[in-house]
Amino acid sequence: MDLTIFRSYFTVLMFLIFIGIWVWAWSRSSKARFNQAANSLFDEKDEKMHSASLEEETDDVNKNAGNKL
Repeated sequence: MDLTIFRSYFTVLMFLIFIGIWVWAWSRSSKARFNQAANSLFDEKDEKMHSASLEEETDDVNKNAGNKL
């Protein structure tokens, strides 16, 4: 097998894999999963957890600032 033929087959194989991934990503069966992942940033639970951790960090900073005075 010539190297040029191998490269041609490899290129066609990669193109078919690309088309397969593209079809999978745009299929209706994946839409719900992708929407859930996209909206997970806006979940209320995550926001509460993040705000609670920010409050703890602020309290720690304030305590450390009070100790230095």
